[in-house]
Amino acid sequence: MFFAPFHRKKHRQKHCPLAAKSATLDLNLMKYLFPFLLLLASAAFAQTNATDATIDGYVTDPAGGAVPNAKVTVQALQTNLKQEAQTNEAGYYRFPLLQIGSYRLQVEATSFALYSREGLTLTVGRHARINVALQLASTSEKIEVSAEVPIVDIGTNGTGETVNANAVRGLPIPSRNIYNLHLIGPGIKGQPSSNFATTFFFTGGQNRTSWSVDGIDTTQRRFTRQIRMGVLTPEGVQEMQVLSGGYSAEFGRAAGSVISLITRSGTNDFHGGGMYLYRPNSWSARPPLAASRVDQSWWLGALNLGGPIVRDRAWFFLNNEYNPYEEPSPVTITPANATALGLSASDTAPSPYAEKYHNPSAKVNFQINSRNTAFLRYGRFANNQPIGRAGLTIPSRTTDYEDRQNTGAGQWTSILSPQFLSETRFSLNRRTEIRQPVNAPNANGAFINIQGVANIGANPLSGSSGTESAGTLNQSFTYTMGRHTLKAGLEYQTVLLDVTNALNRTFTFNGLAASGARPAVTPLNQYLLTVQGAIDPATNRPYTYTQLQQQIGDPSIALRFHFFNWFVQDEFRISPRLMLNFGLRQDTLHFPSLDPEAPYPLSRELNSSALNFAPRFGFSYQPFRDMRTVIRGSYGIFFDTPPLNLLSDGALNNGRRVITYAVPGTNAQAPRFPNLLDVDNPAFATRPSITAFTPDYRLMYGQNANLILEREILPNLSLALQYSFWGHRRGLSRRDINLGEPVRFLSDGRPVFRGTAGRPDTRFAAINLIEPGGTSNYHGLDITLRQRFRSGLQFSTTWSWSHAIGDSDLTGSAYSNPVDRRFDRGNLNGDLRHSVNFALLYAPQFQAAWLKWTRGFELSTLGFYNSGYPIDVRAGVDLNADLVLNDRNPGIGFNALNGPDLFQLDARIARKIRIREGHTLELLLESDNLTNRLNANCTAGCTNAVVNRDGAADFGRITSARIGRRVQFGVRYAF
Repeated sequence: MFFAPFHRKKHRQKHCPLAAKSATLDLNLMKYLFPFLLLLASAAFAQTNATDATIDGYVTDPAGGAVPNAKVTVQALQTNLKQEAQTNEAGYYRFPLLQIGSYRLQVEATSFALYSREGLTLTVGRHARINVALQLASTSEKIEVSAEVPIVDIGTNGTGETVNANAVRGLPIPSRNIYNLHLIGPGIKGQPSSNFATTFFFTGGQNRTSWSVDGIDTTQRRFTRQIRMGVLTPEGVQEMQVLSGGYSAEFGRAAGSVISLITRSGTNDFHGGGMYLYRPNSWSARPPLAASRVDQSWWLGALNLGGPIVRDRAWFFLNNEYNPYEEPSPVTITPANATALGLSASDTAPSPYAEKYHNPSAKVNFQINSRNTAFLRYGRFANNQPIGRAGLTIPSRTTDYEDRQNTGAGQWTSILSPQFLSETRFSLNRRTEIRQPVNAPNANGAFINIQGVANIGANPLSGSSGTESAGTLNQSFTYTMGRHTLKAGLEYQTVLLDVTNALNRTFTFNGLAASGARPAVTPLNQYLLTVQGAIDPATNRPYTYTQLQQQIGDPSIALRFHFFNWFVQDEFRISPRLMLNFGLRQDTLHFPSLDPEAPYPLSRELNSSALNFAPRFGFSYQPFRDMRTVIRGSYGIFFDTPPLNLLSDGALNNGRRVITYAVPGTNAQAPRFPNLLDVDNPAFATRPSITAFTPDYRLMYGQNANLILEREILPNLSLALQYSFWGHRRGLSRRDINLGEPVRFLSDGRPVFRGTAGRPDTRFAAINLIEPGGTSNYHGLDITLRQRFRSGLQFSTTWSWSHAIGDSDLTGSAYSNPVDRRFDRGNLNGDLRHSVNFALLYAPQFQAAWLKWTRGFELSTLGFYNSGYPIDVRAGVDLNADLVLNDRNPGIGFNALNGPDLFQLDARIARKIRIREGHTLELLLESDNLTNRLNANCTAGCTNAVVNRDGAADFGRITSARIGRRVQFGVRYAF
């Protein structure tokens, strides 16, 4: 089935007391282990599978009566693996853990003819209901049927999409970023990535995602949004699944979507192939916003091979992909601004951007005996690239970036009895990133950000590195008992975060407000007047910058985190047409000590978050006997993991390890531009800002409810209507608690403070408290039409309306009004009112002689449309004197305007030529953004892709655009 519903420079290790302390598991953690031990001892056991599929059904006689004690066998056609089951007194049978692939099902019972059915293709997480009506042996010796599983999935509560191998290798993916295909299904918002950067996904208006490969967690949790650890390419993936809500208690640690990839495995037949793709520079359009065509280069080579090590016992699959390319990004500083700033031609030339990645992987599967199977998998991603930010940033701020990812995993599955199964999984994942400046950094250099105009100056911020290492072990049991299928599992994960942050040195020019002595000053003029040393008539002092941000100290730290999770779930079949699911999950996160010597008590530690219970409930009901209609519903609570860099950054910026200064240019202690702070000067009196953590910290969670009506309206064609709700609570925010009493109020009621003066704790400037309390709500309606392969055509399309509103991004951003978060309530960055996504694959199957030449051709397309992400209109100045430059003018709400809409059409045409039996040569031609439409590069909202400064003459001008049309051709050989 095509679309399936369901749903060199060695990084130095730091040795410090904090690292040693955090690396040792405290004996107090045993209290978190107790629930796991109790769970195993009680042998209480859920439904939805992370990597496998399920076949179940009822066996009846010609009169419709139950046939107990019938022998039911399923056999995997690619590997000959067999499983057997026996029907109970109600004639019910079940195979809860079947690997994805094609199967044959047979039913034998005394006095009845043998029943055999082929053509059963199972996708990940699929629950296929196959009811069998036996015939008496006197009327027939054998009944043979060839039919697919029903297109309507009656056994799953979750909502989302499954994309199988035909889609993975048949749809256009010019960027080779397979994660773009997850945007096809309902409930998921986002935009496709034009390279190997992690695709942005919004679920419930928030960018919260959990990632897994072969059912094993591969989520990198260091950053503000969770991204994948380990990169997979289309040739190495069997199929993919994204769940946007309603999933079972087996899944967790993200209050959003669950993305699961299943890697390819070997079979009893040798199979493999090779691919070469090339993108001629002359075939691609001039990059949007670029003054002229730029030199680009792109090609790709891929090889894979799979087959038996020992037939019916062990199999292997190897894959490797190499893709070096250069794709410079245009600098969008206007010619007038470039002239005013005195920028050279090299400062406005396209900014370097390149990738050179190797992506080898290997997987070995074992059939140890009739009851035990296993696999081992290893993958590596290595990439060297220069990264130029482009847009308003000049090329000299380019960084050299090294990315090394290594992932290893394994699974052991045991059939302890026909009713009792065990799954054991483990993984070791590690990612190291190093950023260095392309040019030698200036020892006294700094960023110079001229808001809405240009980002110039030196590049000291690129001297950073980070390693995230994660080890995971989980165990689950599945037990079928009468009308119940029980599942229970537990998981332990430890994560070591070892980072070195670059020390910030940034001058910001945002413009100056009007006064009685002079008119308003634009950011450009503010910078030029500052450089010229002109005198500001309003202050009778030289013009200066808006703010200097500078850090001093040791920016290296290592922290270890511990995660404990367990779940129990029961799938209860009330009747053949009604199924209920009850689940309970518990998530515990143990934080390390941050810095016992921090001068401020709330900077020393963050209380661990335990006893986070997440109940889940769902139902699936077939109102009609024809099994073509299903009504599904669910409700659940889903706890989230905070960005771990909040902890590492907070442990560094505590007033002892790294000293952080935010100095207004008007401060008497502020250095004269372009000089930096001189902390050795005895007259230096500027106070640092620090990060602190609330003592009542608790994990953020989301409440999710879904109601879905799905109907097979024609054979192999289904229509689904879905309503979804997400309510996120206890989201993290940042609030300065050292502001003192306000001196006046803005017209909208926001208090204005004394800036660096009047701070209650005179040791510090801002005390930025990280605390829960952010909220958001999402309502969405999705209509999805799917067609499974029929007459050479298969497609899936989803139209969605939604509204996401809240008071923060829930990941630690600062409020514009530190005393009332209601001023930040508005449309979320992920708010997207209308979107349409579609995927189509057509292989002509004309019978007429004069059209037979079309056989072997394949046409496919992906399309993405949305009505535009929000723009947050900013004043460009610190209106309330809280040292945070995120203010809006009175009367302007958060994300008050919509950015430009997006339309991207990707297409592919392929011609398959049969060389001989089992050997195919495929010629490919594909393009992304076929219509060459100008699309703003909106990711987390559209604020950073346009000029958003209130009152700017070019307000709304697109400064960062997505790719233009790119065309590539190639060849694939498969056997």
